[in-house]
Amino acid sequence: MTPFKIPEEEIGYVFKIVIIGAPGVGKTCLFNRYCFNSFNMNTEMTIGINFHSTYLRIKFNDGSNREKYVANSIFDFGGQDRFKSLIPRFIEGASGALILFDSVGFSSFQQLDFWYNNLTENVDDSIPIILIGTKSDLLDKTTEAEIVNQDLIDDYLKEKQLDAFYRISALENYNVLEAFKELTCKMLKKRDVNASVL
Repeated sequence: MTPFKIPEEEIGYVFKIVIIGAPGVGKTCLFNRYCFNSFNMNTEMTIGINFHSTYLRIKFNDGSNREKYVANSIFDFGGQDRFKSLIPRFIEGASGALILFDSVGFSSFQQLDFWYNNLTENVDDSIPIILIGTKSDLLDKTTEAEIVNQDLIDDYLKEKQLDAFYRISALENYNVLEAFKELTCKMLKKRDVNASVL
């Protein structure tokens, strides 16, 4: 990920990515880690929407060695009930989505359908969706009864035909960049672009 602004002529594609999920699953921690490489244990609940643009370099797989940048506009949406009426407008125009649940909070996994249904009802076309299990750093500190079972995750991926699943830790910066790179690859593929994210 490139933190500085890229000249317009070097940008090949612009995508809108939405980060959604139940309150407290770590959407803002993921947003801050990816966009600013920062982490704050005492993050306040998001009021409305956070927004930031990031850039990933891509190389076209056509033998030309051409390179461009993808500009990803990342939107982090507050999950509280009072913002739910804004969801359709927030999701509109999304090119890809990360749906989050807390790896050690089963109730957030039970709320995935709400977010998935809102997403699929408010985008014009099917978009790449990656399922994210947050707080992977807590897995070895939590009783097995509290951890969302891998079989349930696998069943959900299959049932909803989601594009991928990542366990991440914003605290440890584990799999954060990988998840965004994967989503960017899927969004490019959706546009029939044969390119690798560098």
